[in-house]
Amino acid sequence: MAYHPRIESPTLPALLTTRSRNSELWLINNRPLEEAILGYVGKFSKRYNAKIYAFAIEGNHTHCPALFPCLNRSSFMRDLNSCIARSVKRLVPEYPGGRFWGRRYSSEFLPGNEDLEEYFFYTVLQPIKDGLVERLADYPGYNCFRDAIWGIERSFKVVDWARYNSMKRYNKAARLDDYIELVTLRFERLPGYESLSQAQYAKLMQQKLEQRRQKILLERRRNGLGFLGRQRLLGLKRGCAPVSTKTSSYHTHRPRILSVDHSRRALYRAWYFTILRHYRLASKAFRDGNRAADFPPGTFLPSARSQYPPPLKRIGRPKLKPR
Repeated sequence: MAYHPRIESPTLPALLTTRSRNSELWLINNRPLEEAILGYVGKFSKRYNAKIYAFAIEGNHTHCPALFPCLNRSSFMRDLNSCIARSVKRLVPEYPGGRFWGRRYSSEFLPGNEDLEEYFFYTVLQPIKDGLVERLADYPGYNCFRDAIWGIERSFKVVDWARYNSMKRYNKAARLDDYIELVTLRFERLPGYESLSQAQYAKLMQQKLEQRRQKILLERRRNGLGFLGRQRLLGLKRGCAPVSTKTSSYHTHRPRILSVDHSRRALYRAWYFTILRHYRLASKAFRDGNRAADFPPGTFLPSARSQYPPPLKRIGRPKLKPR
């Protein structure tokens, strides 16, 4: 199935996922790269007023359940993924160059509080679900769970490369330190727990995580699956191919709605396809020349370049026949 049109909502969170080219493991065993990525998440979440509930940096992909009240998810992901790709090229000496991301990011709506909670734990439990470690404490990379449940804010230094490179063109003495800003990364509390104190919320989330962790361990043991372990993770070579990974093609089915409740999923699927149907009608009218076509909220105007008249052919000097 082809990529579906981007529909944005100010009230529905979404699970955002981006995977590296060929699923190669470039996002491992690199603390400077990890801190650069987290700094950009903090920077752009503030710039776009995004509510970030969790963020996972896996070996070849990132996960992020988030809400965008200002209908600017596309701008956030454009800037974030662009900066991550440039950081990989700058901070990973082994990287051979070329496009970093395999395809554009995927986005699936999470319509209910239970759905957001389900994929919050899906995100933070990735190292265990993928068979890397048995406990989050053994995972050598960053995991946001403790920061998210305790409301911990972390500060990161982020270089404004655009300003620095622009100034460097005219002032060779420009110092990189003058273009470093301090940004803060904080995670939003899951909705539905506003009445709990921070300690009560953290204790409840720890209990829920342990219950889910035990289920994952039981399932893997039942299937005869083990765990890679911390030491073997630390010994992985950056850029290697994973033993197993999720794969998809242009025609792979991509869900529009993720929900633990079948009736809620059906309800929001109907909402989604109603928006999509109205968008297609408005898009056709727009492309046919109606610049006042009424587009549904959360959608983007299509390209109108096909409506421009073809460029005039340049008429050169006529060739003279020799006498």
